[in-house]
Amino acid sequence: MKISIIGSGWVGTAIGRGFSELGNDVIFHDIIDKDLPNFTKDINHAVENSDVSFICVPTPTNDNGEIDLNYVKEASKNIGEALTNKNGYHLVVVKSTVVPGTTEKVVIPIIEKYSGKSAREEEIGVCMNPEFLTEISGTWSTDEGMKKDFFTEDRIVIGEYDKKSGDILEEFYKPLNKPIFRVGIRTAELIKYASNCMLATKISYWNEIFLICKELGIDSQIVADVVGLDPRIGKYGTVHGKAFGGKCLPKDPPRRRPDITKAKTLLDWKPKIRLEDGLKRMIERFKEKEGG
Repeated sequence: MKISIIGSGWVGTAIGRGFSELGNDVIFHDIIDKDLPNFTKDINHAVENSDVSFICVPTPTNDNGEIDLNYVKEASKNIGEALTNKNGYHLVVVKSTVVPGTTEKVVIPIIEKYSGKSAREEEIGVCMNPEFLTEISGTWSTDEGMKKDFFTEDRIVIGEYDKKSGDILEEFYKPLNKPIFRVGIRTAELIKYASNCMLATKISYWNEIFLICKELGIDSQIVADVVGLDPRIGKYGTVHGKAFGGKCLPKDPPRRRPDITKAKTLLDWKPKIRLEDGLKRMIERFKEKEGG
C-alpha cells in the first residue's frame, strides 16, 4: 500500500519509517525541506500518489492555553484540494493529538468542502489514530521496556468514521501483532488525552512526594523504588525531582481543565456554592454512603 505522511516532524518521521519497514511505499511531505527518502514539498504529489494520508502536524497551545488547530486546518484544506484531482477512495488518518470532536467537526467538514467528496457516501474514509510514542524516555530511565516507538507501542487505537475506514487502517497494523482497539472517533481522541494526563499526573505526584521527603529528611528514591514494585503502581514517574517534558505532556493536561465559561454565557448558569464547599459536601456524602 502507498502512504503519504503529511507533516514530517518527529512523529511523522517515526510513523513513516515504521510503515516503510513493514513494506509500504511511503511519501514524506512537509512545508520545509527534510532529509528523508521519497520526500516532497508538493502535497498534491503526496496525496495523489498514495492510498492513505496521515496528518501528523503539530497542535501547539495558544496564549489562552487552548489547542491551536491552524496546522490541522491547513493540512485538511490542502489534502481536500489535492483529492479533487484524484479518482477513487482515499483514507485520511488524523495522527495529531486533538481534543474530542475535532476530527468530526473540523477535519471532515474541511476535507469535504475542498475536495467535493463525501465521507458519508464512502468517497473518502476517515480515522483518528493516536500515537503513544516516547521521545525522551532515555532522560529518566535506561529500561528498554519504557521506550515506546512504532514497533513497541503497547496498543493500537483506531477511531473509525465507519467500518470500511477501520478495516483498511487495521490491515496496516496487523503485522505488528499488537492489541488493536477499534472505537469511535471521539473516543480515540479522548483516549490520547486521558493517557497523557495520567502520565503527567504520576510524574507530578512523585514530585510532590520528593518535596515531602526533602522536608522530612527522607531518601525519596528509596520510597519511590519500593512503592514502584507494586505492579498496580509501576515505576513510571518514580525517577522524580524534575517536571514532565516532551511535546505532549506539558500542553495536554491544561486543555482538560474544567471550564464553566460556556455554561455561564450560554445557559446563564451560576454556581450556588463555592467549589471548595461543594467538594467538602461530596466527601461527606461518600462517607455517609460508605459508612466511613
